[in-house]
Amino acid sequence: MQIRFIPASSALALAIAVALPASAREQRANLYIDVATHSMPGMPGMGVFGRLPGAMSGGSASYGMTRHPGMPGKYIDVALHNARLPGRPAAQAVPRGLGLGSSIDLLPPTQKNSQHGDEGGTGVGLADGNGTFRIRYYWGCGDKAGAGQPREYSVTVRNGKVMETGRGVKPRQVPGTAVTPGHAFALWPNPSTRKTVPMKASLVGQHHVTGDDVPASMQFALGEEHDFLPELKLQGDASGGGMILRWNAVEGARGHFAHATVSDGDTIVMWSSSEDGYAGPELLAYLPEALVAKWVKARTLLGPEARECRIPDAVFAHKGAAPMVQMIAYGNDRSISRDGWTVHVRSKSTAMLMPGAGASMQDAAKPAARDVGKSMLRGLLGR
Repeated sequence: MQIRFIPASSALALAIAVALPASAREQRANLYIDVATHSMPGMPGMGVFGRLPGAMSGGSASYGMTRHPGMPGKYIDVALHNARLPGRPAAQAVPRGLGLGSSIDLLPPTQKNSQHGDEGGTGVGLADGNGTFRIRYYWGCGDKAGAGQPREYSVTVRNGKVMETGRGVKPRQVPGTAVTPGHAFALWPNPSTRKTVPMKASLVGQHHVTGDDVPASMQFALGEEHDFLPELKLQGDASGGGMILRWNAVEGARGHFAHATVSDGDTIVMWSSSEDGYAGPELLAYLPEALVAKWVKARTLLGPEARECRIPDAVFAHKGAAPMVQMIAYGNDRSISRDGWTVHVRSKSTAMLMPGAGASMQDAAKPAARDVGKSMLRGLLGR
C-alpha cells in the first residue's frame, strides 16, 4: 500500500477551504458581517440590569452571538479571511453611528474564545434510564389543525433496548452559509474587547479594512439596506381557545417564520407556522434571499406582509403551561465585490415570547437568565 502524506501547508489550505462558503474561496479577502436585532416581550432591557446581551456567554459579547441572541438588543459579528495571510490581525474603520468608536480590532480566535454553535438545530435529549419520550408535531395557521395532525413520534427505552414508534420529522435542508471561525479568521468581538452594540447603533456609512496584505482598496459604504432591521415586536394573545400571534411591520423583512414549543410531562409539543408541513427551529437562522423568496411562494414561510398567525386551538390546549414562541423576520443577504475582495452582509430580526411573559417577567429572569436560556434553547431544541 502506498501512503501519501499531505504537506502541512496544503493541509492548512484544505482546512481553510472547507471552512469558507464555496462562493468565497476564489477571493483574496472576504469580510463577513452578520447583524441581528433581538427582542423579548416582557423583558425590555432588564431594568437596572441593563440589556445584558451576553447573559448566555458569561456577561459579555463574543463572536457568534448573532446566531442565537440571548437578551434583547442589537448584535454584530465580523469575520475577516485574508487568503494571503490567514488569521493575521486587522482593523476595520467604522461609522461613528455604530457606537463602537472609530474602528474595531479584528483578531484571530483563542482557545478560550466562546464559540457559538452552528445555525439551527433540532435534537432533543432523552434522560438516561428507562422511560418513554414523545414528540407531537403541528403546523400551519388557523382555528383548527389540518388533516394528518398531529404527527407523533416516540422513543421507549427498556433495559437498554430502544424502541421507536411513528416517524420523526426530518429537518428542512438549510444551506450551511455560516462561517466556521477557526484560526484562519480575524474576528470581532474578541477577547481584547467585548463591547456590546448600543440600541441606537447603525452600520450606515463608510467602512475601511486595513492590515498586512489586505487589499488597499477594501473600502466600502453600507446603506440602509445593509443596516440592522427594526425590532420585531411579537405579541401572543391566549385569551381565546388557542393563541393568536401578532407582530409589527419590520421594514426590510423578506418573510417570517414562527416556531413554538411546550413540555407536557414526557411529551414535547412542537408547532410551526409553515403551511406545507412541519418545519423545525433550523429555519430560525439566516437564510439566503433566493431561498426565502422560494419558501414564501411555497408557503413554508409567511410573506413579508403577514402580521398575524393563529396557532390552532388543539395544539397547546390543556398543556398546563404556555409555549415558548420564537419568531424571525428575514432580512437581506447582500455582497459587495471589488478588486479581489468581497464583503458579505446579512441581517435578521428575531423575537422570543417566553412562558409567562408579562409584568413579572423581569423579576423572574434576573437571577436565572442563563439557566432559562440553557434549559429552553438547548434542552428542548438541542442547541
